[in-house]
Amino acid sequence: MSEISDLQRLVPAQQDLRVRWRLSAAEFLFTPLLMVLGFVGLAVGAVFADISSSEWSAGVRAVFLRLFPHDNLIKMLSVIATGLVTVTTLTLSALLVAISHTATSVAPVVFDQFLRRRANQAYFGYVAGCATYTYLVMAVSRPEWAGVGALLAVVLAAGALVLLVFMGYLMIDQMRPTSVVRSIQELAYRARMRQMPLLARSRTRALLDGEPTSVITRATGYVIDISTARLESLLAGTGDRVEVAFQVRIGDLLAYGDIVARIRGGSSEERSRIAGKVLTCVTIDRARNADVDPDHAIEQLGNVAWAATSTRQNPDVALAAVGALRDLSARWAAAGVPESTVYGRPLPVVYDDAVQRRIVAALIDLVVVSASSRQHQTCAVALSTLADILPQLPERDKDVAVKSLRRALPATLSHVASVEMGRGLAKLRAALDAIGHEDMAGQVRDMGPRLVRESGLSEEDDLIDHLDETEITGPRSFRFR
Repeated sequence: MSEISDLQRLVPAQQDLRVRWRLSAAEFLFTPLLMVLGFVGLAVGAVFADISSSEWSAGVRAVFLRLFPHDNLIKMLSVIATGLVTVTTLTLSALLVAISHTATSVAPVVFDQFLRRRANQAYFGYVAGCATYTYLVMAVSRPEWAGVGALLAVVLAAGALVLLVFMGYLMIDQMRPTSVVRSIQELAYRARMRQMPLLARSRTRALLDGEPTSVITRATGYVIDISTARLESLLAGTGDRVEVAFQVRIGDLLAYGDIVARIRGGSSEERSRIAGKVLTCVTIDRARNADVDPDHAIEQLGNVAWAATSTRQNPDVALAAVGALRDLSARWAAAGVPESTVYGRPLPVVYDDAVQRRIVAALIDLVVVSASSRQHQTCAVALSTLADILPQLPERDKDVAVKSLRRALPATLSHVASVEMGRGLAKLRAALDAIGHEDMAGQVRDMGPRLVRESGLSEEDDLIDHLDETEITGPRSFRFR
């Protein structure tokens, strides 16, 4: 029997209905349902106004009854309700086709971005609420009523038609790759700000040694949040005797048996007590939380650029995504992490902030994948962006970036010896010189002649040679000699 119970514990629990509802509501459903409930309340108010119309003056009632005869009201309300449903169905069908087409050329991330936009949620909530209002008023309408509810239905239906024009343009505009990239970029800004309390109050390296007590998860899913408030309550009274070193970051995918954290210091009783409650500070779910997970936005931008680079598509999509990554890296490096006193006292918690390393990894992936599509423009821009990012990285991240770049750089030999490639290699070589990696800078310098030879050019046909005598924006390219 004990063996059977052990096997049952290994079976993952079915996702709770409340969890599914929370995910659906957070992603799309909350705003539309709230608006539908608002329209239901408006319908109740309109019905009560019609019920009390018997107390109005005879002249006012006569005007309403002359304008809105009961038979005409029923026909009009039926046409409005049917029209709203038809328009909504056609709009949804057209949008699904447009989104599917955009998703194949940009990335499936466009679905996620479309669902999360408040304007889209509000539009569908308005149309669904307007149809619900019309059906409710039509169901309870009486011949002796003045027709206040019907008048409001006409006004709301007219508003829905006007709104359809604006939302049609906005939704088409959202399908543009640049709009998708911009939306992800703004999402990353907000997520980084919400993640800042954890970064400010934790430390980057462990200070305590000794035998650790490991915290192992039995759940499966993404780490969507780590609560600093719960950590502060859990570690109250321990001072610096105990240290919680997280082995995962927000956005990581966990499986059964993964180590979430290691507890060091203090007595064995303190470590056991804290280890038993650390998981209450970590929220694990089946979908990532884009509100506090900037890595999710970085991966989305990387996927957009990867999808555009790996196929024979317009490189502008990939270049826009690379530009967004460069902007995010520059802003976050300039802003840094504030002092812990801004959010509270420092916590004996170790958390590794890998946001810059994720950006570097996404750019290096582009250098590699561009070899299959021969998009030398994207490769050159990725190299130039890496050159801009390398000097502002912490020392540990610089070493990781240089090692990764060393292994990916041979992929550039599959491209043509274009002016853009010369410019990108020149900037990268200068950046490596500036951060003290002269050996790697020498390897980048040697890529020039190799690239020319692979392209079948002679010294006299060197397409990049003229850059030595021409002023260009940014660092001048070096001579391939």
